[in-house]
Amino acid sequence: EHSDKVVRWKAAEALAKIGTETAIPELLKATETAIPELLKALEDSDEYVRGKAAEALGNIGSETAIPELLKALEDSNKDVRRYAAFALGEIGLEEAIPALINALSDAEDSVRFSATDAIGKIGSRYALT
Repeated sequence: EHSDKVVRWKAAEALAKIGTETAIPELLKATETAIPELLKALEDSDEYVRGKAAEALGNIGSETAIPELLKALEDSNKDVRRYAAFALGEIGLEEAIPALINALSDAEDSVRFSATDAIGKIGSRYALT
């Protein structure tokens, strides 16, 4: 059990480091195949794995993850909520704004800050178009 948990942590950490700035075709294909696993990881029993999965989905910029990330904004763990807000900001679709506005009343400062930052990113993206 302990070694399995460590493997899940390390996998989530590694996937969280993959971003769009490393846009090598093979790597992009690998990130696309990782998305279903990351979506499953958002339901992991370990909050660290859930948080890193949300972060990874933001780094990848997976629009298909938005429903799960919106759900993660209501996670019991503050870090999962913070990473979900980060991810929604990185993905940058307007449909996330109402949930991010709700996150502005989160009990945790770090979640509120991340939601504010995400709203700013989304707003500036649409202001330029």
